[in-house]
Order: sequence, then structure tokens, then C-alpha cells
Amino acid sequence: MRGSVFLFLAGLASLALQLILAPSIAIFGAMPDFVLVFVGVAAMLRPADSTMVVGFALGMVYDLVLSGTPGVMAALLALVAFCASRASMRLGNDTLSVSLLITMASSLLVEACYALFYVATTDITAADALLMRALPCALYDCAVCLIVLPVLSALFARGASNHVAPESSTIRLR
Repeated sequence: MRGSVFLFLAGLASLALQLILAPSIAIFGAMPDFVLVFVGVAAMLRPADSTMVVGFALGMVYDLVLSGTPGVMAALLALVAFCASRASMRLGNDTLSVSLLITMASSLLVEACYALFYVATTDITAADALLMRALPCALYDCAVCLIVLPVLSALFARGASNHVAPESSTIRLR
């Protein structure tokens, strides 16, 4: 219960960052998606927790606050939470490179799906939406992930009482 509350409060902090900080650091129209990065990283670090529910709730608030079509980002964030947690459990590897690969793939998936939804609802071409919006935003999300991943890893590890240090010589996240 305590872990789920912490997860939801950290998600609200990522939503606040999305609303306050993201528009200020936009580069040529590309903004980082702090909520997407948070949900992807949290799903990898806590695959058994309720990250799909938190992802759906944050996505719904994201859609309602940022005037998107209600349910689109909610469904995409729930999908990312599911895919990232299953990929993390399947690979069973807590190294930094695998975690970054999972986050990059999930970020590119969401940005591409959101761009294609944008194509379906407006008169923009698919090439413009994918090359001018989805790809730069996904790259920006990956750069933000390099900051968020170690921070969340440290915060979630601090909350876990039975955390065992890794015995391998590779860089581990948990």
C-alpha cells in the first residue's frame, strides 16, 4: 500500500514537471514527456506494482489538463506500463543498457502512436508528424530518461526494506 501511494505521488510530481517545466525547455517544438518517462521507468523498477493503474490515471489527467483527446494518452501509458514491466521481467537484467533500451523503445512507441493519432484527427501528413514531432520528442524523452532512471532507482531502492546488493561487476539499477 505504501509503495503504491509513493508511486502515485511521484507520478503527480512528474505531471507537475510536465505542466511547469516541459514548455520552458522545449527545443524547436519538441518537449520532453516527463509522465511517459516516469511511467516507463517505474514499470521497469516495480513490475509487480500497480504501475498500469497509475499510468492510466496519470494519462487521463494528462489528457484532461493538456486538452488532449480523453483516453488516448491514458491508454498509451497503460500500454507502456504493461510492456515495460513485462520486458523487464522477461529480460531479468537490471543493467543500465537494457533499461535504457526498454525506455527508448517504449518512448518511441508512444510518440509514434500519438503522432499517428494526430495524423488521423488533423490534416497533417504522416511524414511530418513522425519526423517533426515523434522522433525529436522520443529523443528528448531518452535524454530525460538518463536523469530520471538513476533518481527513481535510488528512491525506490530506499523504500525497499529487503534490497540485496548485486554481486555482479556490471552496473545494476536496483
